[in-house]
Amino acid sequence: MANASKASFPERKKAAMYAEIDVWQGRAARLLVILLLCVQPLYMNPDRDIGRYFGLTYHKWVFFVASTVFVLLFVIVIWALRISKNPKILPQDKLGITDWAVLGFAVVTLLSTLLSPFRNEVNIWVGIPEPAGRYDGALTQLLYVSVFFIVSRWYRPNIKDLVFFGISASLVGLIGIFQFYGMDFFRLWPNHVADFRVDDFFNIFFRSTIGNVNILATFVCIAVLLCGFLYIRVPPASKLNGSKKLAGVWRQPLWLAASAINFWLMDIGGSDSALVGVLVTTFLAIPFLIENKKILGRALILFSSWIAVFTLQRLFFEVIIMDRWTVTGLIPFVIAGVVLAAAGVVLAKMGNEIDPEAPPKWRLGVILIAVFIVAGLVGVEVLGRGGHGGGLADRLLFETREVLHGNIHPEMGSGRVHIWQNALSVIAYNPIIGSGPDTFFQVFPEEAQGFMDARFDTAHNEYLQILVCQGVLGLLAYIVFLGGVFLKGIRKAFKNPLIMAVLAAFVGYGVQAFFNISLPIVSQILWVLAGMLASVKFAETPFEELS
Repeated sequence: MANASKASFPERKKAAMYAEIDVWQGRAARLLVILLLCVQPLYMNPDRDIGRYFGLTYHKWVFFVASTVFVLLFVIVIWALRISKNPKILPQDKLGITDWAVLGFAVVTLLSTLLSPFRNEVNIWVGIPEPAGRYDGALTQLLYVSVFFIVSRWYRPNIKDLVFFGISASLVGLIGIFQFYGMDFFRLWPNHVADFRVDDFFNIFFRSTIGNVNILATFVCIAVLLCGFLYIRVPPASKLNGSKKLAGVWRQPLWLAASAINFWLMDIGGSDSALVGVLVTTFLAIPFLIENKKILGRALILFSSWIAVFTLQRLFFEVIIMDRWTVTGLIPFVIAGVVLAAAGVVLAKMGNEIDPEAPPKWRLGVILIAVFIVAGLVGVEVLGRGGHGGGLADRLLFETREVLHGNIHPEMGSGRVHIWQNALSVIAYNPIIGSGPDTFFQVFPEEAQGFMDARFDTAHNEYLQILVCQGVLGLLAYIVFLGGVFLKGIRKAFKNPLIMAVLAAFVGYGVQAFFNISLPIVSQILWVLAGMLASVKFAETPFEELS
């Protein structure tokens, strides 16, 4: 017995050491999540004298590269230390289809970079330099893959991280909203006429700490859905453990406010892609919103908050900015908002929280989705007859109706149809592995440049961008990767409310990506979300332990 006891002591010591290494790897992964999800959206050019938006993408890219490389090197050193103590210790996690797909995407990216016909003309490793400054080259995309593996292997989710995101998203939203009304408190714009006021603020296409309104649309789409579904699906802390700390009872109003604030910013942002992403994802999530009365009640309260900010924006614009009192058209929105809010409050006080054992209401959900699709098509047909005039919603309705009638024009989607038509024509030149990361400008037909007085250096469709720059193999690997992550998430979404919220944001990003571009200002969030959904620790950790 003495010999057995002596022999087991070194084993226990090794096990304790390995556990401590795992803890440090988990801490490193959590640090990376907080940096990329919560800090990077707020980080800007520190030199205020030349303008915060000058070189914005470069500074965001440097932050992303520095954060990812630091954590990656730390994780590698920790793992090497573990291997040095026992060479027989190797990674225990088997690679699944999702992992092989993302590794395939990385390999295709490398081959596309090394064999690109433009490798001697532009720095493909970094991406397009200034003045465009996309920085979406091979290095960025390979670091995206690293982010996915770090998060999926070692991140143990903590609900406080999503509270931090709610705070960060609220700040981003409020800064952009105040800017829209001419109040630039952080002096992000250069054309100030007073301490915090600016001229021509309606015509400036850079807002908040994100910059370009198209990139801002990606962020607000994520924020509206992630914070909104956290509010809907996550029970108040008092229902679980009575906590009143950072992730306590006030996290619910925080997430509700963050979703509403970013919906407001989306409404005034001037980009259709975010609205499409939010609406499509919300429709697809109907089976998750009717699970019980309490969940449905919170969903109705969330929708009423969206209607409220939509109405307030138009009221403020008409009365305060334009000095017009023609607000009778807002009455139906006020009535709808009040009815939804009242119904939501009543339902939210009824029923129980999520029951992991309750079967999903797929049949009813599918029926409701079908009903909403039919109602939506009728609405598009009726409301879309008004033409191109009006705001974001009017333009979207008109163009959707035109597409349904087969009337597709190059200027639709702010010229996106023109870009897509010409981009499809160049795929045949490099169909397998593409022309190289971030080389869209080099392959885009020169005669097609200048349409609508614009310079086209991206496809404004992430999937088409990959098809052109990394070929069929790159796009195939990327789609398999996204599909694998989605399936991992959907299997656990009903049982873990955090996974449901992350999945909603992930799907929303995937939808809006059909109309937008990938930049290391916001796109790193997609890979963080994907890592969370693919994380074994995320899926296996009981929700109560995350609160």
